[in-house]
Amino acid sequence: MKEIKVQFDFKITKKQHSFYDSYFDYPPKNVLYTKSKFKGINEKTYSPLRSIYKLLKIVLNKLSPNFERRIKDFLRKEKNVDLIHFANHLGKTDKPFVADYEVGVSLTRGDFYNKGAQKEAKRLLSQKNLKCLLPIHKEALKSFKLCFGEMGLNPKQKVLYPVAFIPEKYRKKVKKEDMVVFGGSSNIKNEHSFYRKGGYETLIAFEKLADKFPKTKFVFLGNAISSIDIPKKKNLIVKEVIPLNELYDLLNRSKVFIQPCYSTPAMMFLIAMFFKLPIITYDYWANKEYVTSKTGILVKPQKIDILNKFNFLRTDSDVAEKIKANAPKNAVKIAKAIEELLKNDKKRKEMGKIGFKKVTKGKFSIKERNKKLRKIYEEALKK
Repeated sequence: MKEIKVQFDFKITKKQHSFYDSYFDYPPKNVLYTKSKFKGINEKTYSPLRSIYKLLKIVLNKLSPNFERRIKDFLRKEKNVDLIHFANHLGKTDKPFVADYEVGVSLTRGDFYNKGAQKEAKRLLSQKNLKCLLPIHKEALKSFKLCFGEMGLNPKQKVLYPVAFIPEKYRKKVKKEDMVVFGGSSNIKNEHSFYRKGGYETLIAFEKLADKFPKTKFVFLGNAISSIDIPKKKNLIVKEVIPLNELYDLLNRSKVFIQPCYSTPAMMFLIAMFFKLPIITYDYWANKEYVTSKTGILVKPQKIDILNKFNFLRTDSDVAEKIKANAPKNAVKIAKAIEELLKNDKKRKEMGKIGFKKVTKGKFSIKERNKKLRKIYEEALKK
């Protein structure tokens, strides 16, 4: 099998989302990944150049909306690679390339209403060497079509679900505690994320259940906003985001994972499945692509209109108010779902087993992802 050298492009940054860790830790067979390097930028020069770059970006982006992308493309080194894989953005390159994305607007620098960004995206998506786009779920693909459908763009696309892998040392068999865990994502750190991730209704549901199940711990991971009065119950525990190894230990000892969110936390769903946890979430947006009636409970939330015309969650203050207004009724449904799983060990364990199978051998496994990815790269390199 021929070796394929793939260069992952994360823009000019020292960080990468955990979403991409599995590519480097568990790559497809005979695929060698490297990360983009940029002319003149290294460990010594990164920090001072980054500060200068931020100042330049503010000024020059006003004169040329494409400045940031152009400077990155100019500085990117592309020697001794077969293919470029852009991570949730686009770039200009002479190499064959693919690009993954979370929503269509990710490909327009996050601002589809900017005409300059629209034109730039159209030019980049029209490159003949663009071999495939990789939306992370079907709702992302729908978002792309709403963003770019009227432009007559129809590039090849294949849904490529994210994967996760939790080493066995974190999954050792232990006695499960009577514990329900919410969240665990570092993204729950402000008012908007608190509401869209279902934090408010979860706290209401936990308060209702804390008295009914006094021996069960209800753990809320994330930054609850200051304007919310946290119920004072001994078995209702609110923690800020904890280190990953502590999160794994907590999930390994828990019985149920819950995040009734409006924006799909794909990685947290996959991590929960690795610990054989049934998942409670909303039947909303892409959640149902990851969680089914066999791996958890999809709660139907009160009717709400919070998606924009490009099929992703709006960020205006009105969204939080709408979610907050529906929270009391939704909390009743959430509490009912939690209670159902706490009272039915057989159902809970069966859901956990099916979810575990999906992330180790099925749809969300590294093996299945790598099989698809290797084929995508091979096809991209065909002349």
